[in-house]
Amino acid sequence: MATVVDPECTKVGTPVQAAGSKTSSSSESGSVATTYKFLDYRTVSTQDGHDQMPSLLKDIVGGITTRKALAGTTGPEYRSLPTVLLYDDLGLELYDRITYTPEYYPATSEIDILETKIQEIVAEIPNDSDVIELGCGSLRKTKILLDALNKQRTGVTYYAIDVMPQPLHDSMESLSPQMSNVSFVALCGTYEEVMNHFKKSTRRKTIVWLGSSIGNCTYESATEMLSGIVDSVMNKQDSIMIGMDLQKEPAIIMDAYHDAQGVTAAFELNALSHASNIVAAYAQAKQDDLVAPETRARSNGGTPKPFIDINKFEYFGEYDEVTGRHNAFLEARENMLLQWPESIRTQVKEICGNSYNIVVKRGERIYIESSHKYGPNDAKKLADATGLSYAIGWLDSRKYYSLNLFRKP
Repeated sequence: MATVVDPECTKVGTPVQAAGSKTSSSSESGSVATTYKFLDYRTVSTQDGHDQMPSLLKDIVGGITTRKALAGTTGPEYRSLPTVLLYDDLGLELYDRITYTPEYYPATSEIDILETKIQEIVAEIPNDSDVIELGCGSLRKTKILLDALNKQRTGVTYYAIDVMPQPLHDSMESLSPQMSNVSFVALCGTYEEVMNHFKKSTRRKTIVWLGSSIGNCTYESATEMLSGIVDSVMNKQDSIMIGMDLQKEPAIIMDAYHDAQGVTAAFELNALSHASNIVAAYAQAKQDDLVAPETRARSNGGTPKPFIDINKFEYFGEYDEVTGRHNAFLEARENMLLQWPESIRTQVKEICGNSYNIVVKRGERIYIESSHKYGPNDAKKLADATGLSYAIGWLDSRKYYSLNLFRKP
């Protein structure tokens, strides 16, 4: 995952701690106040001013100005945008809405497993241990697990990890008051930034990765990421529970990513707005560095032209049966010229050699994300490749989806 950049953050490995919002609930016995912890691990440039372009913006520049074949293929080649751009505040809201659409079976399938197999799942999580969720979202599905842990376990601390602070606060504020036997900690940042928090922990850990988010990774990158977690974070007998979407009829998969309400299309297209906002914000900051304060004060301001006009694109998705994955693209509806803001052109040229114009032709596609679907033996192959042992797997009633528990031997 790429680095999330925010001007109010701190350096890697140095979290900003803030007490979570206190939420009170009334009952006959009085009021109960619950407080969660919030730790911010997001990173910013350590350079003074804006001399160094943020890494996420570098990824945007590199992806837009070069074309590459998708992993595991020999062509065609596409421009691309970092997948993390999908998950700003609006993106997280849209993704949550996707999970309620009737076509999106991964959510209903995972809920089916959690509701019907919850006793078996809780049996794998000991007292006085940590439950760590990668990409917690709205906690709609996690609530099923936490409800059971709250009733059947003691001494459990739940760590929610996500990249945007406000959705994390919203989730913590809504759920933590309901769980008297579970402690809540919110960790804001990417997986790479946050997982250092657990390196010295000796408590038993169960890492939870729901939503088939592993499917957004190539097999190689998923293996690399899991191997890193196994080696640096997990102790012997620690576990990781991973949701994996299974291969099935292509029509079912296509429907899931092309809902009739158009929520998925809005979610994918929002990445363009996010990218454009990041370009504009940094370009404005660079411009302010170059202009005297008194000149800025006399400026009429105004809204700058967006780097990318979202209205000139549409969502396109296709399922590749050979690689077993659904690929999402943003397709140009007309010929257009993308122009980098003048204040950042020197830095752009250092990255890609072209500091001015990018010609995008009608029908050209910008790659944004993939969702891999897994075969019946892939979970065990993943275990073998990452130094884990495959403990147990659960299937939903339609056998569309699996929830798999791996343990470090």
